Amino acid sequence: MPGPDTPARRRRILRRLQSGEKVAAVSAETGISRSTLYRWLRESESTRAPRRRRTRPAAAVVPRLAAVDGKVADITGPGITSQWGVTCTDLGVSVEAPNGKLVSLFGDTFSGNRVGQGDWRSPIALIGTGDANHQIRYERAGGADPNYARQLWHYIHDDASTGWSFGGISTVIPSDVLRVDGLLYLHAIVNRGFGNVIWTEIWSSDDNGISWQHMGEKAKFPGPLHNGYAQCWSWDYDPDDGWVYVVSTGFQRDKGMILRRVRPEDIGDMWKYEGWGWANNRWAWGNEPTPITPAGETWGELCLRRLKRDKWILGGFLSSRYALGYRVIESPVANLYEAPVQLPVVGTSWDREDHANSQVAQLYGGYVLPGSRLDVTGGVGLVVSQWNTAAGWPYRAMQFKATLRDTTTDLIET
Repeated sequence: MPGPDTPARRRRILRRLQSGEKVAAVSAETGISRSTLYRWLRESESTRAPRRRRTRPAAAVVPRLAAVDGKVADITGPGITSQWGVTCTDLGVSVEAPNGKLVSLFGDTFSGNRVGQGDWRSPIALIGTGDANHQIRYERAGGADPNYARQLWHYIHDDASTGWSFGGISTVIPSDVLRVDGLLYLHAIVNRGFGNVIWTEIWSSDDNGISWQHMGEKAKFPGPLHNGYAQCWSWDYDPDDGWVYVVSTGFQRDKGMILRRVRPEDIGDMWKYEGWGWANNRWAWGNEPTPITPAGETWGELCLRRLKRDKWILGGFLSSRYALGYRVIESPVANLYEAPVQLPVVGTSWDREDHANSQVAQLYGGYVLPGSRLDVTGGVGLVVSQWNTAAGWPYRAMQFKATLRDTTTDLIET
């Protein structure tokens, strides 16, 4: 068991951390959670005298993207990410790592020229630079081999033809990636056949998304949990109140969203998640979570991102409208019946595509990029997926810019 948290003990541990010892190693030895150690480091930095900065060579200037809506570029595909064996892939949910790099997680990935060809892996990670204002450019793969995007952990892609005798998992899909202080957390969806979620699980990384560790049996969530509304997640941390907020839906694109919350130190314990639900004629925490979205709305991939205090974006693939839809809200518990949905990228047919005007055939995903800003033309960055299911190509992730209006001010004025 961890010893008493005395000032002397804290000072000794801080000296070890500040000398370069790994947080994970100190946590394992002392029994103090990694989130607590990172908090101690944060608090110690805020009280230390400022150090003189050493002069560094000027970094290369990366040009900002033009302030226009529409497609910026493909971020995966032949000649773009094929050097890492990533020719066909999707999703690309992204977060800024503690070291400032962009970490993107992708789903079913193939080294061949169309879906099903070549080496199949999922999930995989690519790491590089880019945000809402700069084009994404990857520099290495996640995992032990920076030159080839290997599956982040081992399992066999099984199927019914074997009688599910090779582990019983067809694929594992990344749902969302979260950063809290110096740690990254990945929520992943474990499938046995398309759309049949057997469980979901959480992995963590303490080295900026290169390696990932499973968080244990308590970090496995049954597929039927909360009537199947807890399969596809998005989450973000609010440093103002110390909670991680989790929105989720089913993997089948036929449900609305529910909302839960958890403390960072309890992310790996499914029993510590608290639902936001309607009961006894009022909304409250601690209830069984009930849908927060209006009746008739159905969702696929989700994205919840805190931009700053009292400014959040909630949305993703709005399957009931065949579009990417987003609400700007002041809090995860905002009344979504009052917050309007904005549709910056819409679905269309293959013969009517117009990426410059944000019209995309067979679109999905829609993950908000770091650095996004409201009320600015092209101020919001999005990673958009596209899959021609008939031909197997294109099957890619793309970077778009969009404009979202801050509608929370409208609600205040009303």
